[in-house]
Amino acid sequence: MRILFLIISGICLIALASYIGLSKGENMPVVKNYISAKKISALPAPVLSKQLQKKHFALDSIFTTDYKRGIFNGCVAVLYHDTTIYQKAMGFENIKNKKNLCNESVFQLASVSKMFTAVAVLKLKEQNKLSIKDKIDKYFPDFPYKNITIENLLSHTSGIPNYLYFYYHLPKADTLLTNQGVLDLLALHKPAVYFKPGRRFQYNNTNYVILALLVEKLSGQSFQAFIKQNVFDVCGMSNTYFFSVTDSLKNQAFSFDYHKRPIGTDEFDYVVGDKGVCSTTQDMLLFAKNLFEGKIIANINEATKPRAGTGYGRYYGLGFRINPNGGDTIVFHNGWWHGYRSAFQYRKADKTIVVILSNRLDKNVYQTARIFNTLSSRKGATEDEDSD
Repeated sequence: MRILFLIISGICLIALASYIGLSKGENMPVVKNYISAKKISALPAPVLSKQLQKKHFALDSIFTTDYKRGIFNGCVAVLYHDTTIYQKAMGFENIKNKKNLCNESVFQLASVSKMFTAVAVLKLKEQNKLSIKDKIDKYFPDFPYKNITIENLLSHTSGIPNYLYFYYHLPKADTLLTNQGVLDLLALHKPAVYFKPGRRFQYNNTNYVILALLVEKLSGQSFQAFIKQNVFDVCGMSNTYFFSVTDSLKNQAFSFDYHKRPIGTDEFDYVVGDKGVCSTTQDMLLFAKNLFEGKIIANINEATKPRAGTGYGRYYGLGFRINPNGGDTIVFHNGWWHGYRSAFQYRKADKTIVVILSNRLDKNVYQTARIFNTLSSRKGATEDEDSD
């Protein structure tokens, strides 16, 4: 009986000590729903220092306030000095059945997908299968525009017409629009160029549609298979896919508008390269870490070197936007498509990674300066408001 009393007393003392420690905020686990690189895991949440706890709660205040104001519906993940200090899901994954978002919810990335296309092209460059100075008609003889290089497409300096616009002015075929279909329309109708190649920057989805075809031609694989093998699998992105109209994923986030109406698809959803990748906040953290550690392509600096001015002191590289930010460079890309908004941001100085995904066109997804300022405990970072 005495032994039993001692055991019970010991358990009570341990519980009391734990309660006192947590009530003081010491080593409090604050990051919820931790996900391993391979799968959803029951691992305990990482333990944060007092300093990181303060940053965590400050970030939570930003997004919780937005959510309560009804201006944010989505998922957020922030990695700071190699520690995931904030990860949260707020709102509906499916507005029809009122299913809530979770950290494993899969969103369309929209134009953030262009980063993957650019990385695929640079991977082929590493394999000596192309030079970015090569002209496109070297690989596609029917391509109707001359003196346009792979670099022009990657940096949006080609001047070729945007298929999202000229398509509506052409006779419609009964077949679904595909990447090859876009090239065929260019070859057949030869819509006018906007300007001579290299003259200036103009963001243009057609550039990345052609680049996806180039990846297929030089790799001998489908574009989707090449990306999966050389990017998704390398990074352990087990919850990342290419969008399919017929898919029904376990945690698929469906887009909706501010009137709570679901947003459907259209004829452009079968075209990839300019969009099409679907992912989670956790998988995008894995992508960023592997990318900037040189594990996907050896020379990421080539992609993030400013090539074309986009206005407001910003630049475009090869598939990546660059914000010099007063010497505290931020590499980023945003996305906007069919009710989805996405933001991918990387600050070189402290290796901060910010991923924000929304399935309701919430514009504050792009208001990332407040996050970087919170982490730095200062003011001065500039917003990255480019829509895609």
